[in-house]
Amino acid sequence: MANTFVTNKKTDLVALRAAEAAAYLTVGSKAYFKDQLEGKRNGTSYEFVIRDAGEYAEGMDMSDHVSNLVERKVTKDIKLGNIVIDTNLLEKVTDVEWDKEIAYPNGKKLINGVVKATVDSDIGLQNTAFVGTGWMPLSKASRFLGSISSDKRYAFVDPMIDSVMAAGGKSFTPVEAEPLYKTGMLGDFSGTEFRESQFMPSIDVSDELAGQLASATVSSIVASGDKLVITLSQESAAIKKGMPIFIDGFYACDTVGDKTSSLAAFIATEDATGKVITYKKDFTGVGTREVCDVDGKNIDIDNISSPKLVNTLTAGNYFVGIFRVDGAMEFDTLNKLDWSNADESSDSVEGIKVLQGRAVDVVKGSNKTRWAVASLAGIVEPRCCTLVLVKDSTANLVAM
Repeated sequence: MANTFVTNKKTDLVALRAAEAAAYLTVGSKAYFKDQLEGKRNGTSYEFVIRDAGEYAEGMDMSDHVSNLVERKVTKDIKLGNIVIDTNLLEKVTDVEWDKEIAYPNGKKLINGVVKATVDSDIGLQNTAFVGTGWMPLSKASRFLGSISSDKRYAFVDPMIDSVMAAGGKSFTPVEAEPLYKTGMLGDFSGTEFRESQFMPSIDVSDELAGQLASATVSSIVASGDKLVITLSQESAAIKKGMPIFIDGFYACDTVGDKTSSLAAFIATEDATGKVITYKKDFTGVGTREVCDVDGKNIDIDNISSPKLVNTLTAGNYFVGIFRVDGAMEFDTLNKLDWSNADESSDSVEGIKVLQGRAVDVVKGSNKTRWAVASLAGIVEPRCCTLVLVKDSTANLVAM
């Protein structure tokens, strides 16, 4: 057949390289929508449903405690990412050359793009956050998740957090794993399995912003579409994406909507001045509720009384990590694309389905090879995820 060549081996190599860099997507996530994505369009959304739970009451009387079933829908988009290269028609390609020069850099570049986009969209979804110096916020985050779920816990952190651990005299316990799963693995600490993730943002808090937040109160909380706009009592320096605030009396809920001992975190999803723009939370449900008051009751955000901010961040630079329990993350890929007038091939390694298409430009004398990953990915249960900010305690040290 004209313009046809064997591509399976090359696709397999690219898929392998992609899988090695995809721990954030594949480790501790589940394909909730497996076998349901065929026929879906790129850019469309899919809804994950979290069902409500009943309300506990003493005694057997049902008259005052009847609760209708509520469903909270979490929307995720099917996204298509790709990378294209040109190879000359006269270029001889051996397996070794292809692996070193083509498969490795392009497989990693492809999945890096998917991971970076997913991390970026996940920042702000976490229902709690733990902030501090040294290893303590890592331990608190792990213990908190362990208190609300018996599932295995995973953490994906800025590689600099490993240095913070070492400076505090702590270390990760080695974890037995297959070679592919060892990529970026730091080990176990406080019951959580840690991996490096290069795409975690760092957060800078200026002296000006820290001072203003220390005396700020909340003027209003308004739901707007899928976002929540929290207006503060005073104009402040720009609040950066990924920065959490904590509101006095606003407590995080567990997976059935009951109060925990930790404050809820409202994490900025975009830069703003004088306000925090974050993902909308459920204040009024029973089982679906994410935030409640100190007594475990619903919060009426339309009638708040200027609550103050508490546990505000001090000035400095913070390294970031995302903790989650097994199954709080969704990751799935489409099995096929409709390549027009192109040879096609595909291969799957550890859930990473890489789709390859190739077209020949006989005029320019080149092969255009495109690798793509069509995926649905992201956090689907924010209550089982927490953000960690570890302050860089070495920022002011002078190098010797």
